Amino acid sequence: MVMAAASHPSASARKPTAKELRRIRDPRLLSDDVVEKRLKELHNRAKWLDSKFSCCCGLLRFGIESLIGLIPVIGDFAGVLLAISFMNTIRRRFDVPPSIVSQMTINIAIDFCVGLVPLLGDLIDTFFKANMRNYMLVEKYVEKQRKSGHDLEMGQRSENGGNDKPGKRARIGEYIPDLPLNLKPENIAKVATKAGKGRTTS
Repeated sequence: MVMAAASHPSASARKPTAKELRRIRDPRLLSDDVVEKRLKELHNRAKWLDSKFSCCCGLLRFGIESLIGLIPVIGDFAGVLLAISFMNTIRRRFDVPPSIVSQMTINIAIDFCVGLVPLLGDLIDTFFKANMRNYMLVEKYVEKQRKSGHDLEMGQRSENGGNDKPGKRARIGEYIPDLPLNLKPENIAKVATKAGKGRTTS
């Protein structure tokens, strides 16, 4: 009975846990629902920071960072800390390349330098919206990755003949009961996690 249960591919198949999913940052390995959820969370945070409120009949939109920036010097440094915190959150959600990180850092630096100019700098900062720019960079990158054709392809050889069977396409977070034991979603998650660690250390 035990051997029969173990040999069935779906006997111990399960969805990855929330903790396992949080470790996966490659958008190509995540399901559409997970990617959309993470992007929505990042967009809402960027909106609060840069464009949650409006005045002049909606012609001028600003966020918490603009309000804090009205405080001389202290407000500018506080804004930088908020922007850096948001950038780090982005990096925890998605595995963005160094080029994107550099662009985000430049946006934060421009936002800080401009904000040091009294009044005029605060007005320009309201239109610049560094956090929303950084979100748009990540959103564009994620969409490009998911449309690049590098989806996770999984195939297995048939036992009689050795020919390749048509592969199954899946992403982490999707439940596929007929996968072989060594290609379950949770095992792919472990492989992806190890690959991510190796990339960061290299």
